[in-house]
Amino acid sequence: MQHAATERNDLSTAMGRIPGMEDHVAKYRARMAPFFTLDPPARVLDVGAAQGIAMLAFQRAGFEAHGLEPWAPAVEISHEIARAENTTLPIKPGMAESLPFEDGMFRFVHAYSVMEHVDDPQACFAEAYRVLEPGGAFYFGTSSMLCPRQHEIGWFVGFPWYPAPVKKAVMNWAMEHKPELVGHTTRPATQWFRHRWVRSTLKDVGFTRVVNRWHLRRPEERSGLSQHFVEAAKRYPPVRFLGDLVQPHMEYLAIK
Repeated sequence: MQHAATERNDLSTAMGRIPGMEDHVAKYRARMAPFFTLDPPARVLDVGAAQGIAMLAFQRAGFEAHGLEPWAPAVEISHEIARAENTTLPIKPGMAESLPFEDGMFRFVHAYSVMEHVDDPQACFAEAYRVLEPGGAFYFGTSSMLCPRQHEIGWFVGFPWYPAPVKKAVMNWAMEHKPELVGHTTRPATQWFRHRWVRSTLKDVGFTRVVNRWHLRRPEERSGLSQHFVEAAKRYPPVRFLGDLVQPHMEYLAIK
């Protein structure tokens, strides 16, 4: 079943996501702790903030949260949420390729399910690097080209392996003729990423350390065979390759 894109959530749906997002923020911080410390009241940026739910979760954890969101209706709903929560959710309009923020402004930049929708991923990496303070970190999750499974569009088996022009053409067709297949978004995914390209490009723009999803996973998050697999993936590249082959998403922490 294809769900609506996050930026399309109505007020009730967005509000219902708040407890889950608070759990996610706590989970992210715990995962990053061995590599990067994020403590309040640090300034954080949520790229692709939609209705500001991640920002609100960061606020409740004691952080100063800012956001970026290009779709105005989502920002309008964020104002309603802010009023209901008696707070402010400062979200600027703009694109991830050109962040409207000063150099070194943030301790942490968060972008989840965003990179697959941008036009220029390398520019986005460079902008995240620019707005981070020295020692700051960029955490993002996005789509993997290695895995044939995907959640961005229904009906199309093996879609990440299609040639890039074909993927773009299919997404444009779906947006115009079958919008329910792409969650009714006006910015359907056009990017699927190779792990090697992600790691090398992050290093090229200046990040000093790049941590993959397997090293970010904590032992207490898994049990039994799953836990053993994660631990093996941390140590052995062939096991890590097998894990990446069946995971439609990738996650990385990049430290400046």
